[in-house]
Amino acid sequence: LITKEFREEHQEIAWNEVIGMRHVLVHGYYQIRDEIVWGTIQTDLFPLKDKIERLLCK
Repeated sequence: LITKEFREEHQEIAWNEVIGMRHVLVHGYYQIRDEIVWGTIQTDLFPLKDKIERLLCK
């Protein structure tokens, strides 16, 4: 779980986009475009995960 305090301390991450994607996946069943989700997984997910893990280790 990423706390609000952590998000506020690390505004270099596009938290609104991360949260927005989560909302679409959870609530926007009929609005989900597979190619956008797959593109996000392929290009953004692992770099984001790595960056957050590095920040958590500081």
